[in-house]
Order: sequence, then C-alpha cells, then structure tokens
Amino acid sequence: MTVRVDWDRQPVSIHANDSDELELLIQFLRSKYNCRKHSVIMRDREHGEGYLFFVYQNIDPRWIVAFQQGEGSK
Repeated sequence: MTVRVDWDRQPVSIHANDSDELELLIQFLRSKYNCRKHSVIMRDREHGEGYLFFVYQNIDPRWIVAFQQGEGSK
C-alpha cells in the first residue's frame, strides 16, 4: 500500500490514489493507536488527482510504515 504523508503541512495531510486505501489507514490508526482526530477523506484538489485526509493530532511516522508493511491488512 502506498500513501504519501506531507509532514511539512499543518495539519499533516495523508495522500493516496485510492480512497479505500485511506479508509483502511484510518481504521488501522484508530484501532491500533487510538488516532481519532482526523478529517473526512476528500479529493486532492491541490494536486488534481487522488485523495487525502488531514490528521489533527500527533502521529508517529513508524505507524505509517507499519501500515505500509502490511500490519493494516492483518
């Protein structure tokens, strides 16, 4: 699974080409790390393609790596 995180933005934004992938990531962050402060998934109008959501709390980059390495699909 490929997601891109914009750590330089405030709030942090998480991008992917597929909205279902972002939904899986949200579920993973919620169930494993109790991450609940985020926006809804929306079209990425800035880049013209794909989807994104914003995270309104601190998250650890290792959580994203764990998701991409398949922990989110177990």
